[in-house]
Amino acid sequence: MGSTSYTPRHGSRRTAPPRPRRGAAAIRTAVRRPVIGGAVAIAMLGSLGATVAIGDPPDARDVASAALSAPQQDAAGSGSERAGSNDTAARDAARLAEDRRSANVSRSASREKARLAEEEREAKERKAARAAKAKKKAAREKREAAKPVSERDFTNAQIARIQADPKPYAIELMREYGWDDGQWSCLEQLWIGESDWEWDATNSSSGAYGIPQSLPANKMASAGGDWKTNPITQIDWGLNYIKLSYGSPCGALNFWNNQNPHWY
Repeated sequence: MGSTSYTPRHGSRRTAPPRPRRGAAAIRTAVRRPVIGGAVAIAMLGSLGATVAIGDPPDARDVASAALSAPQQDAAGSGSERAGSNDTAARDAARLAEDRRSANVSRSASREKARLAEEEREAKERKAARAAKAKKKAAREKREAAKPVSERDFTNAQIARIQADPKPYAIELMREYGWDDGQWSCLEQLWIGESDWEWDATNSSSGAYGIPQSLPANKMASAGGDWKTNPITQIDWGLNYIKLSYGSPCGALNFWNNQNPHWY
């Protein structure tokens, strides 16, 4: 064929013209040139793709702003959470303090209520005890009043009242001896003349003592050991003496009137 590109089957092979060799300087420059790796490029493209997918333009400033604002938002969120936690703790502490205060108030109120109830109970017991004592005393006095005067057990307070006015008891004692009230005027005059009815009357010359003017004074001890202060004991002894010696108060007065100076 007459083409110049024909290569005979057994002829010599043409060789490509040699490439110009790069110098050492070119090699060093290639070594120093930064090479962006495939992984870095893919990451950058992914960021831009995410931005485009959301619908915002892939502005580098927006990406950087988002990257910077995220930690700030996290920090702000953490601060809000801490503030909320502190508020909750404060409310819990306040609620606990109020619960304790309410419990203390309730306990105090319960103790005060119990104290008042105890005082009321004690007051009722004292009142009941006084009422029982007064009732018992009244019953005892009623029983004593039903007894003859000569058999009564008088209290010191009663003795003091009798000392001030012994005549009513003398009338009762006179009746016990069997004399009627007609004898009373004789008895009254007799002992007015002797002692003026004074339980502690004492004759300075003879030593005669008491309402009936016993002589010696201790003769009245036969009627009772309280003869020095108890008008009832003195009257009882005097009436017994009159009965044994003169038969009646009027008989004793008649004898007394006939004596000068008077005595019986």
